Amino acid sequence: MNYSVIDISSSSLSMIVASTEKNKTEIVFKDRVALSLVHYLYGHCLSARGIDKLVDCLRGMKETCERLGSERCYLISTAALRHIENFEEVRLRVLQDTGLPVNFIDGSTEAYCDYVANIYYSSCERPVLIDLGGKSIEICDLGKQSREEMRCFSFGLLDLYRKFVKNIYPDEEEAKAIRKFVGRKFDRADIPAAGVYSTAVMVGATNAAMYDIYADFADEKATEVKTIRYKKFKKLVGRLLTGEDRSKLILNNAPEKFHLVGVAAVVLKFLFKRFGVDNIVVSDRGVKEGYLELVLRGEETGLYYDFRKKTVDGSERVLPPLIDTQGEGDKKGKRAKSAGGKTKPVKSPQKAQNEAKEAEMPAAPEEASAPKARRTRRSRKPAEEKREEGKAAEVPAAPRRGRPRKSAAAPVAERKTKSADKAKDEAPMPENNGINE
Repeated sequence: MNYSVIDISSSSLSMIVASTEKNKTEIVFKDRVALSLVHYLYGHCLSARGIDKLVDCLRGMKETCERLGSERCYLISTAALRHIENFEEVRLRVLQDTGLPVNFIDGSTEAYCDYVANIYYSSCERPVLIDLGGKSIEICDLGKQSREEMRCFSFGLLDLYRKFVKNIYPDEEEAKAIRKFVGRKFDRADIPAAGVYSTAVMVGATNAAMYDIYADFADEKATEVKTIRYKKFKKLVGRLLTGEDRSKLILNNAPEKFHLVGVAAVVLKFLFKRFGVDNIVVSDRGVKEGYLELVLRGEETGLYYDFRKKTVDGSERVLPPLIDTQGEGDKKGKRAKSAGGKTKPVKSPQKAQNEAKEAEMPAAPEEASAPKARRTRRSRKPAEEKREEGKAAEVPAAPRRGRPRKSAAAPVAERKTKSADKAKDEAPMPENNGINE
C-alpha cells in the first residue's frame, strides 16, 4: 500500500510517497516547493494571497501523489500555522478546494516525530538531535524514549533573523546577540552543556541546505553518510559572516535559504560548542517520516484523503461549506479583500441573525412622512423662482463694438504682475553650462 505525507512548514511545502510491503516502509519519492507563508502574514492572519498560494501548491502535490499511486494522503502542519489567528479559515479553504484535511501538529508531537524518524542514530555515542526550523527549534536526546522529554522551542530562525539582523547577513555584534539570546533560552530549559552529548544529528531542510554549502566549501565528496568536521565548519561560519564570496556560495547551493543561512550557521556553531560534540551527521529523515511511522503503529489517528473513494477517511463524509465573506456564494471560494490585502472579517451568527430580523421589520407608515413632504413642496416654488431670476440676470449683454475701454478701477498689483510676466517672457534663455536636461 502506498502512503503520502505533505508537510506545511514555515518556509516550504514538502512531501514524501512511501511504499509499505512486507512490514517494511520505503520512501520512493520526495519533493519540496519553496513557499514562505510568513511573508503573507498581515498581523497574525494569513492573507488571501497567501491562502491562494498555499492551495495552488497543495493541488499540484496532490496530483503528484495520485499519479504515483498513493492511496492515502496525510496533510500535516507544524509551526507554520501554529500561531495564526485565522487557522480555521485556512483549514476550511484547503479542505474545500483540495479535499485534504489538515492535521495540526503541536510542538511536542513535532519533536517526537523527529525522534521516531531518527531512532536509527540512537546506536551512536550519546546522540542529540537538532532540527532548526523557521518558527521552531527541536532538540531531542535520542537516548531517551518519552515524548515529554523531547524539547520544542517556540522560536525559530525566522524569528531570530527579524529580531536581530538588519541586513541579509548578521554582523559580529548581531551574531553575539543571537548567541546570548539562544543561550538564555537553553539555560532556562535545562539543555545540557559539554560532556553530555558526543554526536549531533542534524535534521530538517535548513540543516540539509547547510550541509550542501559545507560540502561545496570543504570540497567533500558525495558519500552515503553525510558528516561534518567541526573545525572545518567553524571556518565556514567565518566565511558566511564576513567572506566576500559568501553570496555566491549560498546561491550555488541553497538559494531558497538565502536569508536564513547566516543565522543558522551562528546557532549551529553555538550548539556544537555548547555540547562539545565530536561527530556531526546529517539525516535525510524528519517530521513526515516520523508521522507516517506513528500512523502505521496506530499512535497517530490523523485524517487522510482516500484517493480510491475521493473522500476524507474513505467515508461518504460531506465537505463543509466554505465561509463566504462576500455574501454571493462564490464557487471558487476566493476570500473578499479589504485594503492592504487583508481578508474581511466573517460576520458572527448572532450579528447575522440581528440583521435578518431588522430586514423583516415592517416599514414605517406613509402618514408619518407626509408633513415633511408638504413642507418640501411649499419651499420648492420660491427656490425655483429664484433660480429662474438668477438665470435671467446671468444672461450676458450684447458685445460692445470698438476698442474696449480701460477700467480705471483695475488694481495696481495686477498691472505690476502683468509687466513682470512680460519681462520674464522677453528675457533670454539661460545657457546650458554643460548640464544635461
